[in-house]
Amino acid sequence: MEDSEARELLELIKDWEDFIDRIRSFFKGRGYTEVFTPILNPYPNLDTNVEPVPVELNLRGRKKRFWLHTSPEYSMKKLLAKVKADIFQITKVFRDGELSRLHRPEFTMLEWYKVGGDYGLLMEEVQHLLRGLLSVEEVKRISVEEAFKTFLGIELSDSREDLYESMRKAGYEVDKEDSWEELFFRAFIELEKHLKGAVFLTDFPKPAAALAKIKGNRAERFELFIDGVEVANGWTEETNGREVRARLIKEAKARRLPLDESFIEAHSSMPDSAGCSVGLDRLFLLRRGANSLDQLKMSDVLDPDGLHN
Repeated sequence: MEDSEARELLELIKDWEDFIDRIRSFFKGRGYTEVFTPILNPYPNLDTNVEPVPVELNLRGRKKRFWLHTSPEYSMKKLLAKVKADIFQITKVFRDGELSRLHRPEFTMLEWYKVGGDYGLLMEEVQHLLRGLLSVEEVKRISVEEAFKTFLGIELSDSREDLYESMRKAGYEVDKEDSWEELFFRAFIELEKHLKGAVFLTDFPKPAAALAKIKGNRAERFELFIDGVEVANGWTEETNGREVRARLIKEAKARRLPLDESFIEAHSSMPDSAGCSVGLDRLFLLRRGANSLDQLKMSDVLDPDGLHN
C-alpha cells in the first residue's frame, strides 16, 4: 500500500472512531447503560425479509446448530425484562444473501431501548443524534398511508385484495398469486426512490407491524430514510406475550425456522418501552458523502478476498 493510501485509510479509521465515540457519548449522556450480548444464539431472529446465518458447532463431540444474530433484539429484550433500565449496544450483526451498494453480510448496528418511551420519543432522540453526527436539522414525518397515496397513487389497505386492485389500477405490475406482504414490499421499494432529505415514515399497517404495538389500525412503528437510504427502524414495543407469540409463530411457520420460547416468555416481565436500531455503516456512508459501501475502504481490510466487490 502506498503512503498516500495508508494515510487516507488511517484518516477514515479515525473518523469511524470519532463517529462511534460520539454515539457512545450521546447515549451515556442521556443515562443509557451500554450492554454487550451474545452474537451467537441458540435461536434465529424471526425478521421478515431478513435471512439468518446458521452456524454448526462441534461441542464435546456433539454437533449443534446456532445462529449469528441479525440484530441484538432478542438478547437485549431478555436483558431489558430483567434490569428494566435504558440500555444501548453497538455490535456486529450478520445477514445471509445481502450484498449490494448498501448491503453487507456483516455490518455494525446500534440498538437501544427506552423504558417508558414510545415511538414518538424515539424519533426525537434519533433527530438529536442526527444533529450531532450529520448536522441534520430537520426530519420530516409522513405516514406510510399518506406516502403511498402521495408518491405512488396507491390506496394502502390491510386487505390483500384491495391493495392488489389499487396497485393494478395505478399501473404497477402485480401477480394474482402475490401475498399482501409481497405487494407491500414491492410498492415500498418504489416508494424509497421518492424520499428526499431526511424523512420518518410512520404508522405502518398492521400486517407490517413486526413487534410494534398496534393502536387502532396502525402500528406505532417508524423507519428513517435519508435521501432514499433506510437508516433506522423503531417502534413502541408490544409487551403482550400472547400477541408476540401469534406474530412469531406465523413467521416461524412461513420460514420453517425454530421459535425462541424464552424470548416470548421475557415479555411477561418486559416494561413498557420503545426500541430502535440503526445501521451504522450506512449512517457513516452518509457522513462521508459516499454513495456505496465500496467507497468506505475499511472493507478492503475487513475483506482482503474481495467478497464485498
